[in-house]
Amino acid sequence: MLKTSSSLFISTNADYMLRNLDTKFLIIAGIVTYQCVDMAVRDATDRGYLVTLVQDACATYTPERHETALRAYGGYCWITDTDTVVARVTALNR
Repeated sequence: MLKTSSSLFISTNADYMLRNLDTKFLIIAGIVTYQCVDMAVRDATDRGYLVTLVQDACATYTPERHETALRAYGGYCWITDTDTVVARVTALNR
């Protein structure tokens, strides 16, 4: 899937595919926390997905920009770390 804009949902058919799979929850990680990751989180939430952001699996140019982005959209999603996500997904498969 080729993404040609800041938002995964604007320039791809990801939403169509996810809805056809009856997806309700998204786990998001990525690069440039205050741009592309930000857009993915906000757009996914606006479309009704329940979003988890893996903060230590995201990065940007400076730690300050990363932390500012996390604070800016914390109300849109659950922000956690990789270890917690792995533990919860593992528990689901037991």
